[in-house]
Amino acid sequence: FQTTYSIVKEKTSSSVSGRHVGHYKAAAHNEEISSIHATMMSLPYTVGFSPKRWRKIVDVMLEKEPGNPKIHRLRIIALIESDYNQSQRILLARRLSHRMEDLTLIPDMQYGSRSGKLCITPVLNKQLTHDIVRQTKRTVAVIENDAVGCYDRLMNPLVLLAMRWLGVPDSVTKSVAHTWSGTSHSIKTYFGISPITYTNSPQTPLFGPGQGSTTGPTLWQLSFTLLENSAVAASIGITQEDVGREPLTRLLLTS
Repeated sequence: FQTTYSIVKEKTSSSVSGRHVGHYKAAAHNEEISSIHATMMSLPYTVGFSPKRWRKIVDVMLEKEPGNPKIHRLRIIALIESDYNQSQRILLARRLSHRMEDLTLIPDMQYGSRSGKLCITPVLNKQLTHDIVRQTKRTVAVIENDAVGCYDRLMNPLVLLAMRWLGVPDSVTKSVAHTWSGTSHSIKTYFGISPITYTNSPQTPLFGPGQGSTTGPTLWQLSFTLLENSAVAASIGITQEDVGREPLTRLLLTS
């Protein structure tokens, strides 16, 4: 608790309960108060319940490009209760990341949110690859996919099952599941916070922990690992052979 809140920025927005990050940073300077906070943050995971305060989120929309308020250029950020978000960082994000790295589960192509990996590295690799292709006059096909809003597209049941597969205790996944399924979202604008909320339901399910969650990068890594493993198992390959002057293309399918 003390180590985590020593690096959390005090200007970070807190949730609707009114408990400011500064409160926790001040508490981290006292051993007894830190112990109380750490115990209260641990109880939901050891018992398997979700506090009401943890199930309230305020959504704000930030401009990706300053001065451009177009709806498709806005990023939705979820303001999550601070102690819940940081408990997720301590108990899930860090430990699951180390667990997946130790088991070498994360594909080599995944550079983001990994220790020892730089986000600029794939850009450099791409530039070097294109230089080699140009100099050797080879023919290549390149596919680039941008996982837009990936934190909001995680399949909750699949993620929870994968967490259990990696050894996360049942009580922890229960607490996370109850929080995700029962969270109510308000919307914050220039005029204040909306009195009307929206929440998860069978008719309109909500996916993932949301942008702003400390577990977002880790759970995306877990989901991407499952996607990559599934794609390799049922991949589509194309080979091309020259037969005289007419190229013959064969499509190879593997199940």
